Amino acid sequence: MAIRTPDQRLRVFVSSTLGELAPERRAVSRAISALRLTPVLFELGARSHPPRDLYRAYLAQSDVFIGLYWQRYGQIVPGMDVSGLEEEFELSEALPRLLYVKVPAPDREPRLSDLMARIRQEASYRRFGTSAELGRLVRDDLAVLLSERFATAPAPSPVTAPPPRPSSRTAPVLPVTTTSMFGREQAIDEVVALVERSEVRLVTLTGPGGVGKTRLAVAAGERLQDRFAAGTVFVPLAAVTRPELILAAIGRAVGADLAGASSPAEALAEQFGDGRWLLILDNLEQVVQAALDLGQLLARSAGLDILATSRTVLGLQAEREYPVPPLPLPDYAAGTPIGELASSPAVALFVDRARAVRPGFALTEDNAEAVAQICRRLEGLPLAIELAAARTRLLDPAGLLRRLATSLDALGTGAVDMPERQRTLRATVEWSMGLLDDAERFLLETTAVFAGGWTTEAAAEVSGLGVDRTLDLTEALARHSLIQIDSPDGRPRPRLLETVREFVAERLAARPDAAEIERRHAGYYRVLAGQADRPLRSAGQNEWEELLQAEAGNLAAAVRWYLAHDPAPLPHLFRALYPWWSLRDHQAEARPWVEQLLPRAGSLDPQARAELLWTATVLAGDMGDDRAALATRQSLGPLVEEIRDPFLRAVSHLAMAWTSPIAGDLDGSLREASASLAALRGQDEPFWTALAAFTTGSLETTAGRYDDARQHLSEARDRAEGFDGTWLTAGSRVMLGILNVIRGRLDEAKGLLNEALSLSLASRSTPFVALTLAAYARLDFAEGDPERAARLEGAAEGLRKRGGLQTWPMLRQGEAELVIQMRQALGAHRFDQAFSAGTRLSQREAVAAVRDRSGSGTRPQAS
Repeated sequence: MAIRTPDQRLRVFVSSTLGELAPERRAVSRAISALRLTPVLFELGARSHPPRDLYRAYLAQSDVFIGLYWQRYGQIVPGMDVSGLEEEFELSEALPRLLYVKVPAPDREPRLSDLMARIRQEASYRRFGTSAELGRLVRDDLAVLLSERFATAPAPSPVTAPPPRPSSRTAPVLPVTTTSMFGREQAIDEVVALVERSEVRLVTLTGPGGVGKTRLAVAAGERLQDRFAAGTVFVPLAAVTRPELILAAIGRAVGADLAGASSPAEALAEQFGDGRWLLILDNLEQVVQAALDLGQLLARSAGLDILATSRTVLGLQAEREYPVPPLPLPDYAAGTPIGELASSPAVALFVDRARAVRPGFALTEDNAEAVAQICRRLEGLPLAIELAAARTRLLDPAGLLRRLATSLDALGTGAVDMPERQRTLRATVEWSMGLLDDAERFLLETTAVFAGGWTTEAAAEVSGLGVDRTLDLTEALARHSLIQIDSPDGRPRPRLLETVREFVAERLAARPDAAEIERRHAGYYRVLAGQADRPLRSAGQNEWEELLQAEAGNLAAAVRWYLAHDPAPLPHLFRALYPWWSLRDHQAEARPWVEQLLPRAGSLDPQARAELLWTATVLAGDMGDDRAALATRQSLGPLVEEIRDPFLRAVSHLAMAWTSPIAGDLDGSLREASASLAALRGQDEPFWTALAAFTTGSLETTAGRYDDARQHLSEARDRAEGFDGTWLTAGSRVMLGILNVIRGRLDEAKGLLNEALSLSLASRSTPFVALTLAAYARLDFAEGDPERAARLEGAAEGLRKRGGLQTWPMLRQGEAELVIQMRQALGAHRFDQAFSAGTRLSQREAVAAVRDRSGSGTRPQAS
């Protein structure tokens, strides 16, 4: 079959039902036209002819068949056994076929399902979700089909190839991408909207290497082609290293002869004339000094717009920056449906590229978590995800994840037709660093010591550059797209992408001052942790919890440094940080640090020894290590009355109260809690006084002293509300709710527990969310629904277990008695089934089950 000249183009027949796929038909028509081919669609025909004769005539004159299928089979007209949709497929047997199926299709008609089964036997098809994705697939597949099926036919020139030197009225076509994009629909819309604004002449897409700037620019250019009648011109600049050569590269792309021109900008302006042009300038970062030339070109060419990609902005007044973000990361938890995970753009990209090297690859229950963790480890950077997916030729996702935990060099190299600077992540980072001056490079290497980001003040202290100079250099590094600026709480927070940090850290390690930088980093965060002590015990608790949470990675790095070099400050820091550890579920991370220091306890001064033993005792109790808790408690006990610091002595009594129930000494526990509360009431310790009152009331509840319990729990609630202690406010309401259940005041209990659940979730406290679920289990049991109660008790246990926690010793007796009652009511088998189903509920599912207490009798299903 010969390719026809532009006035006799290849005709592509598009087969589909008319109503349900209208946007998709338009997208396919645009894709066909973009390749200089002619779309043939039934609704464009002369309606005076019989429809069947019309589509048969169209098919007889077409060269390629495209079939689009979703849910409708189409009408079967009198005299036919099949619909026009199926007959079109039958009549296309002699043509090259490109078939596409839209998913999901929950209401597919049976006749279409039968046709799909037939198609699977005779041909192959591709799935798509949106019209934009379909347009890209059709364009890509048609380009491959043209090159494979028609390239050898005698013809003056291939329809996909641009003329060798385009005139001022004919621009080269955009580069045809060979892979699909994922998760960029909104970004494409936003870039197109920016370019379409009349006052915007230059849009620069910025971002780190491998984030997908070029692909986004090309996709936006495709969408914008109709607006730029004179032409849309793609100008690759990666090989251009001298700013003065930029205009010459543009001239070659648009077919302008600049030889001998006194002013290249004037010559180009004459070439552009009054036409509407869009220049896509790709990879400008190494020649940003050409910005003034581009500014002059824009000033002289009224119809010209520029869409640029660069790792740094150009700095022109007419410029609008569009930072290209990494792909959104998948949320994964045990039980997350595969379909939900597959809809994540990062995961979809990984699966698509994995199938390119391993056709049978699929997302399954066995590999879903590893794939999600790979995408999170690579922070949604498309290049990194593509390189990782290419490794699935030899490694399964779990093996790849293990290798990535060791080094990002495990990603290897990309396809040979990728730019050299992007064939490995290392090359991408080194390319960017090569564009920095010495001061910028020094600050970048210094920031590799930070984990999870930093503040300007921290970077200034650690680098020794001062705040003003650090601000200037940080801004420069952000312009180079080597650092990201996040604003999680409205305050800017720079950070390195992990894909950048790992390689920059190698540069830091090679510096002669690396040890001093690490020492200053550890010292800065030791001071910060010390400053947190008083606020965590009073009205500043919530604010400082957020601050410490943002610095969790840096605090962990500082602790590790002090463990290796100077452990003396750590016992005090451990005691000071415990409220934050407890609230934000850091006990499992912190406990090994404390245990590493315990063998040195005998060499510490009495105050430090007591603080270390105190922290070891309460952490062991939180995590259910009863033997260790009793061992450190035994060492702490003799020190309590010798401690000179009144605060430390009071909270040591509290630690004794928390652990005495392990040994079955409930009376002793109450004495210790009462002593702690009495001592703390005379001190300015809002948090710890409220916690002591909560402990005393909880123990009294277990002991059956309900009037005293109500008094102390109410005191705990009132004190916690006084300093906005959300988690203690929640905890006191839970225990007051349990008291009301015990006393038969179920409606009052419901109100308290509903408030407690909202507060526990707001404080993100796993122990108190679990405690609230267990309290709801007690309420359900009291209301006569032991099966639901067993399920919620199981949910509380599962939540604690996944966090490495156990029921606090002072509450274990009450929960154990409730479990015995539920088992007796249900029988062992039914109880075990309900309890086990509850342990498999995620926190979100358990909370949904609690909030759906409508009395309908429905039961939440474990996933």
